[in-house]
Amino acid sequence: MNRQRLALFFTATLATLAMVACHNQQTIEGTSSRTLNVAGKRMKANLSPTGTPNEFDLLIVRDAVVINPDPQSERARGEEAATRVTREVCKVKNLNPRIVSERLVDEINYYVRFRCV
Repeated sequence: MNRQRLALFFTATLATLAMVACHNQQTIEGTSSRTLNVAGKRMKANLSPTGTPNEFDLLIVRDAVVINPDPQSERARGEEAATRVTREVCKVKNLNPRIVSERLVDEINYYVRFRCV
């Protein structure tokens, strides 16, 4: 009987840990996050206002672990994802996006600061 209870306890514990590990990722207050598919790769777009009217920071992150990434391919996918998001954000206000600054971070993540003008 004690073996059965111990086995049941471990099974319940593992199930609980698995459920906790699969929770939704939290974002920083004031930011929004969404997942995009670019060239067959899942990308996560994290958008946050800068505090300046109509200006935003956008970080495009690969939604997978990448070993030995190709910076040119990662930049191209990041630029494509950023273009989609910036157009969508500015379109709501009937404005066009203008890139203020951009860079590739750690050879895989693409950062953009843009304004809707």
